[in-house]
Amino acid sequence: MAKRMKTIKAGRLVKTILYTAPEPRDGERARAEKSRMTAAAQKAMNDKTARGKLEMLIAANFTGRDLFVTLTYRDADLPVKRAGAVKCVRQFIKNLRKHRALRGQVLRYIYTTEERHGEARLHHHLVLNAVGRDIEVIRSLWPYGDIVDVEQIDENDLAALAMYITKESVEGRPVGAQMWTRSRNLRNPDVQSCYVPDDTTLAAPPGCHILEKEEKITEYGSYCYIKYRLPSPNPQKMSFTAGQRHGQRHNGIPAPQNQA
Repeated sequence: MAKRMKTIKAGRLVKTILYTAPEPRDGERARAEKSRMTAAAQKAMNDKTARGKLEMLIAANFTGRDLFVTLTYRDADLPVKRAGAVKCVRQFIKNLRKHRALRGQVLRYIYTTEERHGEARLHHHLVLNAVGRDIEVIRSLWPYGDIVDVEQIDENDLAALAMYITKESVEGRPVGAQMWTRSRNLRNPDVQSCYVPDDTTLAAPPGCHILEKEEKITEYGSYCYIKYRLPSPNPQKMSFTAGQRHGQRHNGIPAPQNQA
């Protein structure tokens, strides 16, 4: 008898599941129990949800050197409708890409548009790769607001960042609206799946920080899920923590404390 193992690696973030899968010779009860374990494993690894998929996408493409940006509008330039705001942020991306291209620099990004939280004003959240000291360039290319909030990403809590960015997507986005928009040059997480011996166990490598772990064992088999973060090759101090981000104001837009 063998177990099924699936691993998703995105930068320093790793998710792995190990479970006993149903076999043709199994009896009805054994197949039912193993099917429940398979379902639990798939649920734990489900990267198709807004938060889970975005967390892994950010981890695969950005580090603590990169930027979390919030773009807001002054009253005189506030778009009447969401479509107008989307047009503005697309122009911002176009201008930033052009600015970098002229200097041989690439642009990687993820952005989303919100309009229901805080003061219910249209605004945008972006994750951008940093290129040198380009914060002032980013601010100069947004002509619709007087303040542009720019922070370093907290690489140690990407789940919180993904939750914050997708809060309106999870609660119910406008019909037909995308959860977020990504640049085409982003790398997808690496996914590997294989069968392993039945006596295989699951554990994080030495030096890793375990973020989540779940395990279930029955007479018919077992299921184990683990999510961990690999050690940083270049430790550095972050400019903010997830808790600070969730409690502060983004240019008049309060970040909600409870985003579940």
